[in-house]
Amino acid sequence: MPNPNLEYLYALNREGVKLDLSVTKMFSSMIGNPEKDFSAFHVAGTNGKGSITSFIYNMLQQHTPTGMYISPHLVTFNERIMADDSFIEDEYISHFIQQHMPEIENLKLTDRNPTFFEVTTVMAFKYFSDRHVRTASVEVGLGGRLDSTNIVEPEVSIIANIGYDHFDKLGCSLTSIAYEKAGIIKRNVPVILLDDKDEVVKTVSRVADLNDSRLIRVSGVSSVFDLRTWETGMSFVLKTPEDTYEIKTSMIGEFQVRNIAAAVLAIENGKSISPSKVAIERGISQARWPARMEIIRNNPPVMVDCAHNPPAAHALVSSFKKFIKIKPTLIIGMLEDKDFFSYLRIIHDLSDDVIITTPQDTPRAMPAEQLGKVAAQVFKNVKVIADPTEAYEYAKANSSYVLVAGSMYLVGYIKMLEKSSIMPFDRLTDFQTTKITN
Repeated sequence: MPNPNLEYLYALNREGVKLDLSVTKMFSSMIGNPEKDFSAFHVAGTNGKGSITSFIYNMLQQHTPTGMYISPHLVTFNERIMADDSFIEDEYISHFIQQHMPEIENLKLTDRNPTFFEVTTVMAFKYFSDRHVRTASVEVGLGGRLDSTNIVEPEVSIIANIGYDHFDKLGCSLTSIAYEKAGIIKRNVPVILLDDKDEVVKTVSRVADLNDSRLIRVSGVSSVFDLRTWETGMSFVLKTPEDTYEIKTSMIGEFQVRNIAAAVLAIENGKSISPSKVAIERGISQARWPARMEIIRNNPPVMVDCAHNPPAAHALVSSFKKFIKIKPTLIIGMLEDKDFFSYLRIIHDLSDDVIITTPQDTPRAMPAEQLGKVAAQVFKNVKVIADPTEAYEYAKANSSYVLVAGSMYLVGYIKMLEKSSIMPFDRLTDFQTTKITN
C-alpha cells in the first residue's frame, strides 16, 4: 500500500534541483539543527563517491554506531539513510513528514519551496541525531558547494574522481566543475583528493589553500603492492603514511583499489574516531556497494553496474576486461540528459551485442526506440526491447554472460527482479566463500 507521507515527499520533486543552501539551512534551523549533533566525513565527486562513502561507513561502524546518507537509491527510498546498520524505518519517515509538514508548508508560503532532496537531507540528519550516532559518512548529491549536504561541518572532506556529468548545472569545464566539488572544503579541515587531472588538482589546491586546509593527494601518499584479482574479489597491500594494510574485498574493479585508498586515508585523518588497523581491514572486507560490478546471478552469470557516464564507462570497460575477460551481451538503458553517444561508443569495446531498453520509474528515461537508433550507429547487433523485464528475460535465455548498465533506474529494477540484496555490508559471510545460486 502506498505511503501517503512518502508520496508527499516525492511530490516535492516538482521543485526540481535547487543549487542553494538557504532553504536547507532554514528548514534545519526550524527543527533544531540536527547536523550539529554528529561529526561527518563528507564525500563529493562524479564517480566513486558512493563506494568511498560505503567504505568509510563500514570502517567507522566497526568502532561506533555510524550513519550513512547516499543518493539516489536503487530499489527503495529507505536505502538512502542508514544508522547503525539499519535503514530508516517507514514509521520514522511518516512521523517526520507529519510532524514537520507545517514547517515545509510555511516555507512554501514565502516562496522558499523545499525540494525533495532538501527535505530528505534534513530528515537524514535528524535521524542520525535521534539514533545518537557519533559520526556519519555523507555523500554529496550534486556538485558540492551548494548541495544540501554542505550544511555539515566535516572532520574530513573527500573529493573522488571528477568528470563532465551534470555539466549543465555545474559548468562546462573541469575547472568549473572541480570548483563546485571543492566547495565542500571547510577551514582547517583536511581534504583527500583522488583525482589527478591537472585542472582538478590546481582548482582543488587553490580552494584548499584559501581555507588553510591540508590537501592529501591519494596518489602522492599511498601505494599498492601485490594486487591479486579474481572474478569475485581482489586483495592487495595498501601502504599509507600511517600503516600497511592487508586488504581483501569482494568489490571488484581497478577503480575500487583507489577508492579504498581514499577511504582509508580519510579515516586516518579523522579526529573524533580512530579505528584500529584490524577494524579498518575488517570494514573494507565487509563493505558492499550494490550494483558496482556486482554479480547477482550465476546461471547465466549476470553482472550489474551503475556506470552511466563516459568516465564511469571507461572504468567499467577496463575492469571488466581485466576481471571477466569474455564478451557479454549488454543490456543498456539510459536517461535523456546523459552523454549517451559517447557512453555507447565506450561500452561498445566490451561487446558487439546490445539489447536496448527503457529504464523504469523516471520521466527522464530515454525511449528505447530512440536510443536504439543511436546504438545502431555503434554496435553490430542491436535488439530493441522497450520493456526491461522482457529485455532481461530475453538476454538470460540467449546469452552466456549478461552485463546490465547505463542507468541506476535500470540496474535497480533488475536487482529488484532478482531480489538481490541492497545492503551496503555483509557482517556475517566471508566474501571469498559467498556463492550465488539461481
